[in-house]
Amino acid sequence: MRNLYTVVISLLLFFSGQTSAYDEFTAPVRIYNLDDWISYKNCNYPTSLSDGYEYIYYGTSGGVIPYHKYGRYWEEPYTSSDGMADDFVTAVLFDPSTNYIWAAHSSGVSYLNPSAEKWENISNDQIHIPDTESIIRLGTDNSYIWLQTSNGEIISISKTMGFYSGFSNGQSDLIEWAPSRIDPLPSLHKFAINQPYRFEADGLIYDDDFREYSVSVLFSDFNLDLYGGVWGLGLFEGDMNVKNMTVYSKGPMRNSINALTISEDRLWIGSGSKNVQELFNRSGISVYDLDNDSWEYFETELIPELASEIVNDIAYNNKRLWVGTDQGLSIYNYHKNYWKRYSMTKGLQDEIVWTIALEDTFAWIGTPLGLNKIKLPSFAIKRVYLTRDRQKMKIYKVLCSKDIIWIGTDNGLYSIDKLTHNVEHYDMFGEKIDIDEAVASNVNSIASNDSVTIFSRYGGLLMYHHAKKSFTSIPQVIPATVSYIFDMTVDKKYLWVGTDNGAFLVRIDDFYTEHYTMSDGLAGNYVYKVLIDGEQVWFGTDNGLTKYQWRRYAN
Repeated sequence: MRNLYTVVISLLLFFSGQTSAYDEFTAPVRIYNLDDWISYKNCNYPTSLSDGYEYIYYGTSGGVIPYHKYGRYWEEPYTSSDGMADDFVTAVLFDPSTNYIWAAHSSGVSYLNPSAEKWENISNDQIHIPDTESIIRLGTDNSYIWLQTSNGEIISISKTMGFYSGFSNGQSDLIEWAPSRIDPLPSLHKFAINQPYRFEADGLIYDDDFREYSVSVLFSDFNLDLYGGVWGLGLFEGDMNVKNMTVYSKGPMRNSINALTISEDRLWIGSGSKNVQELFNRSGISVYDLDNDSWEYFETELIPELASEIVNDIAYNNKRLWVGTDQGLSIYNYHKNYWKRYSMTKGLQDEIVWTIALEDTFAWIGTPLGLNKIKLPSFAIKRVYLTRDRQKMKIYKVLCSKDIIWIGTDNGLYSIDKLTHNVEHYDMFGEKIDIDEAVASNVNSIASNDSVTIFSRYGGLLMYHHAKKSFTSIPQVIPATVSYIFDMTVDKKYLWVGTDNGAFLVRIDDFYTEHYTMSDGLAGNYVYKVLIDGEQVWFGTDNGLTKYQWRRYAN
């Protein structure tokens, strides 16, 4: 037990040292409802739970997740998008006398009044907790909320406002502590568990690949319903009477997300960087079933054809998922459960694939050394050169509009006419120039609808009108504080822009612009990917996946 306690303290102190990548305060665009912004992060490291009147509240590495005990369904997680100061929840508590939900983390304590639209935060300084310590569990009695710190101190605060009340010299017998990772656990080796997991005699859980996991927190109520978590796997619910449990994974494997695509009822998610938090050691493609609120993982470690954990782009068409990595192109037939990998030995210009654009009969693959076209369904790969001298150039973005293939490069903008196959080259004002002429500017992002195609360029945006076949410059809607535009997407009236300083919504008719940051509800301020999905928009950020109900406010 002492060794477990030491491990817990070490982990909590590690996360207490993490700081936000974006510390500058930016006022939110408007006042939101509690469910306007929802973020999804890796929640597969459960630290604690608490029994409420209707819900079990799970404290996890990615926020607080409520589970309805009687309806037997999961609610959306509470995260920083709802006002919490931090998402790695070290302890959670439901207080039955006030109906408040409390959550501890490296920044202090947050609480949610049931009538409020956002969480309130109490800093460590306000409750006299040094930066070197963490809160490892929460409890309640008739008068106070109690906090136990990593060095064993017990602190009381007000139940309604969180005001500091004082230290306790010893643990009071009247305190009812919520279950946490530091509590002893019974042996569960005789329990049945859902596939592909199994308990062994040592009480550990193993999957089909012989990886081991341990139960981190457990609670059984008066009905002998069982609730808890498995460190690294997710959350579970079960039954002590028949000794069974079902584990549910929650959230993407990595919190840094820069590749998104949607197919029917599934959201496919890829990460473009190694997570500095070694705790999240699984990588690959995360899949969120939008209808069933369930998660599925395709792990790099287990799929040889998915050779790299660095995913640069994802696209889906004709029942196939295309994944661009820094170790080639991986294609997955979802219905046949079959992977295949293509690399330079198959004809790709480079092992690194930056961008993918799909048509019914062709796939366009952009790399740092040039462009490829793949004929379907034969999958024959052809190298495509945009200049007479077959100059190698970086292909940042390829987009297929109705009649034109648009290519953003490190030598400006190119287009390929679908009918005539004629190649055109443009400068940053939309003027046609010779295909071999040098342009000292990059085009790294392109978005298109039925009427216009919009391009990022140094110092602003450029718009092409399909009917007029002409370009116009968009006024300076993106401020100089933005250093890089990562992605854009457009519907009939609005353009979304993902940048290194949040996201921007631009109304195309009059270029009215709104700027969204973490203060509004984004999981992170580096917005690598933006995807419009009907009434909502998805953002892939450096700190998680965010969904925003933007149609509630856009005209």
